Amino acid sequence: MIVLKHRFYFLFIFIFLLVETNVFAKATYIRALEVHHSRNATGVTFNKDGSKMYLLSSRRKEDNGGFHGNANDSVTEYSLSTNFSLLGVTSNDSSVDAEMKVRQKCGSGTGALVNPDDLHWNHDGTRLFVVDGTTNNNHTDLKKVCQITLNNPYVIDVDNLVDDFDNSFDTTTNSTSADGHNTDVGSGLTINGMGGIDFNGEGTKVFITHLLEKKIYSFTLHTAWNFGSAEYTGNSFDFSSIIGGTAAASAVKFSRDGRQMFINDQTEDKIFQWSLSSAFDLTSTITLRGSYSTRSDWQNISTSDNVTASSESALQGLEFNNDGSKFFITMSQRIKTNDFHYVMEYELDCPYGIVYCESPVSGSNKALIGVIESYTEMSKRVMKNNIHPVMHRLEWLRRHKDKDNLTNQNLKFNFSNEKLSALSKVIPVGNKKNSIKKYQKGTWFFWSEGQIGFGDIKSNSRSLKKEIDTDGIIFGVDKKVSENKMYGYAIQYGRDSSDIGSSSAILDTDNYSLVYYGSLSGKEGNYLDGAIGISTLQTNHLRTNNLIDQARDPNSNLTGKRDGKQAFGSMKLNKIYNKDNTNINPLLRFDLGFTELDEFQESGDAHSLIYDKHQIPKGVATLGLLADNTKIFNQGTKLKNIFRIEYSNDFSPSTNTNVSYVSDPNTDYFIRIGNQSAHNYKIGLGFDLSTISGWSIITNYEIQNANGNGSIDNLYLSAGWVPNNNTELNISIKNNNSLFVGLRRKLLYNKKISKN
Repeated sequence: MIVLKHRFYFLFIFIFLLVETNVFAKATYIRALEVHHSRNATGVTFNKDGSKMYLLSSRRKEDNGGFHGNANDSVTEYSLSTNFSLLGVTSNDSSVDAEMKVRQKCGSGTGALVNPDDLHWNHDGTRLFVVDGTTNNNHTDLKKVCQITLNNPYVIDVDNLVDDFDNSFDTTTNSTSADGHNTDVGSGLTINGMGGIDFNGEGTKVFITHLLEKKIYSFTLHTAWNFGSAEYTGNSFDFSSIIGGTAAASAVKFSRDGRQMFINDQTEDKIFQWSLSSAFDLTSTITLRGSYSTRSDWQNISTSDNVTASSESALQGLEFNNDGSKFFITMSQRIKTNDFHYVMEYELDCPYGIVYCESPVSGSNKALIGVIESYTEMSKRVMKNNIHPVMHRLEWLRRHKDKDNLTNQNLKFNFSNEKLSALSKVIPVGNKKNSIKKYQKGTWFFWSEGQIGFGDIKSNSRSLKKEIDTDGIIFGVDKKVSENKMYGYAIQYGRDSSDIGSSSAILDTDNYSLVYYGSLSGKEGNYLDGAIGISTLQTNHLRTNNLIDQARDPNSNLTGKRDGKQAFGSMKLNKIYNKDNTNINPLLRFDLGFTELDEFQESGDAHSLIYDKHQIPKGVATLGLLADNTKIFNQGTKLKNIFRIEYSNDFSPSTNTNVSYVSDPNTDYFIRIGNQSAHNYKIGLGFDLSTISGWSIITNYEIQNANGNGSIDNLYLSAGWVPNNNTELNISIKNNNSLFVGLRRKLLYNKKISKN
């Protein structure tokens, strides 16, 4: 037989690997990279899969280490160990893979591309586009919108360049592209400083910001991704009433679907977001959604990131990853004594939701966000409701170890001697040694525990209030295999119900679980308890679609059935201190779990959603104290009063899940579900009543508070007994369930034991 502790270790490693391979608008700052290689970091972009990051530098660092010389401007390449992540990138030149000087590449005049402001790759990495922000009249002969073609995709090397710089174009008076189309934006200026650049998905439109006029101009590319075919459409968007300053619009970016537009304000260090009624169309209705300030994030960067924050900076570049779940900015602070230039990484709770979410999981649909949160929270409760009864069982065994001495054979085991007293009436014993051996190898103890829980999770800025109702029953068998080792098995049937927003949505989940558990005892009251298990989940899903579209029939419902599976494990370290009739048990427990919910589709109408597969890792660390005190009554009946207090830190990572409309299954929208209750506190009271006849009745009442975000009350009722040949067990579960009113359940189980 495999050693018990090795089984626990293997499962913990397995679950940990699962967790590691996976992971209301809100932007969350993650980390920063100090850029030593640049005097003024402006644009930032990536290759297609995010394994390479490219930074554009205006006046890069001199070869002698100085920051204020007039060295050539450049594009610098960084390799990323994790795609679209600055994790592991060092804040020095050792992470730089390659560099290409871009000055003089798009013009032969004095100081050509002296202030390159932004950059963009085409769809396959064979062309790099750079815009120049120079507003100095000494540089009138350079082209402000530069096209650089490469032989090998994403390879920035002068030997990899193709000489087609004439396809670059300008936007000044009477300017034209290489094929003769008009590119004059009508500003009447002989020198135009350009800032940000972005394209539509097909590369047939390009958008460029004007630094002085504070406008976005739209150009048609008659040949996709080729500036030689550029033509000004005559369409522009004036944002001067929103963004002030002298050279403010340093970047422009669109969401992948072209319905959201973002502009950086480098004067105030803010990102502004607009919604467009028609994708990539500056003539459509454009609605300002608000702004997000990056200045406080800049100021709060810790010294552990090798960053010396300034009171203000200049927000420069902006780029999203390929699904809009992250964005990156560059911020540069230039002062006389030193320069500070950084790339900063952010996560978003919904696609492109820096300020506002334009998706089925937008901030206006708190019921739907509550549904997705409830799936995540349900997975944690199922894991907990399997682990806690097993740990209660092991605690019970600990309370009834070798100090009880009520059997007529005077045998002493690590289990309750009240049980052995009843056992001795059934199993004949010749002597102590043989009795111990026979019992250890062949006797199983049966136990059961019923659980009822109820509570709520408060509403917040993202989602509606959730009312929680859980119940379940678990049956187990266990036996002792040596003086310091025991193991057992348990099966559970449980129900978990979440009522979101007073029946705006309801999730009813049945779960069936199998748990293997055990305990190892050491010297001086040290114990190691563990449990591993698996569960299947079956959820009845109901959501009212009037919260998607208020104009629709409020009685129309969106329904579905969703399956899932779960693996979980727990390991607890105990130390028992005994004095007189009191036991004090400080404990440390780690719970890990991994849940996978299957893809499913709602039924109802065209506003029904398809929910992609959702993988949910869970991790909880608990520090607590358990105490019990024993009172003995006539005929050997014992009453143990139980008290517990625990603090749990939920270190589960955020998870992403995707949804799409049934009417448009090819367009995915994601939502990030963060940890809703990182800090949890629990207090519990109970009693353990043991009789000489072999009965043991245990109750535990526990209140768990999620740091002010809600609370769950749980009542656990347990019964244990010694089996014999005449034991008969009848179980009756009566369920009176109304989906909209709520769950009313009666859990009845009757145990009939005939006397021998």
